[in-house]
Amino acid sequence: GKTLAAKMNAAGKKVAVIERSKAMYGGTCINIACIPTKTMIVAAEKGWSFDDTMKERGAVTGRLNAKNYKMLADNGVDVIDAEAHFV
Repeated sequence: GKTLAAKMNAAGKKVAVIERSKAMYGGTCINIACIPTKTMIVAAEKGWSFDDTMKERGAVTGRLNAKNYKMLADNGVDVIDAEAHFV
């Protein structure tokens, strides 16, 4: 969605992205699935403590989450924190 939103905005269209939670900018893979899991696997392979692993997981997902929000905002896309329904 974010790439299409930026392209449509660049084409002169008014674009908004609605996200239920600020914690989910960038989607499931970045925030709760692929990336956090891979971060934890690498930490386990390195023998990190649980606390250090969780800190790193939070840091990685936080950076990517912020990067995704910034990409939208910098491209003029309105980001609305809400839940939406089509009627």
